[in-house]
Amino acid sequence: MRFGFVGIIAGAFLALEIVGIALVAGQIGGLATFVWLLATFLSGAWLIRSAGAGFMGELLQATTSGRDPFSVMWRMGRRFLAGALLIFPGPITDVLALLLLMSAGLPRGPDPVPARTGGATAYTPHGVRHADRRPEDGVIEGEFRRED
Repeated sequence: MRFGFVGIIAGAFLALEIVGIALVAGQIGGLATFVWLLATFLSGAWLIRSAGAGFMGELLQATTSGRDPFSVMWRMGRRFLAGALLIFPGPITDVLALLLLMSAGLPRGPDPVPARTGGATAYTPHGVRHADRRPEDGVIEGEFRRED
């Protein structure tokens, strides 16, 4: 009884997907529906593969360049979830996956600007950067002591 409500919701969703596939097959034909299901499955697998392949590289690049690593995780997680929804057959999950993919291009609101408390970070439109970082001009500043 513990998972009874979740099971009922999952069963109802599955039934809606089957009815949706049957309605699409009635409109465009069985062969076209099969091609559509195969195409969405392959594109979902490609999305998951591309999200996983570039994740660590983009995360490393974001952290070393001072950008916000959570934006990379959100973008890749959204792509992974869209791929999983495309693999699951049915028009409802396909529409949800397309909405997830289209939300990547929506403009974001302004980033919050924290008060200066003498800290080393500040928010920029591209994420978090180190405010006290010196330009890379080849000079290493510091103290030294000559020992002869």
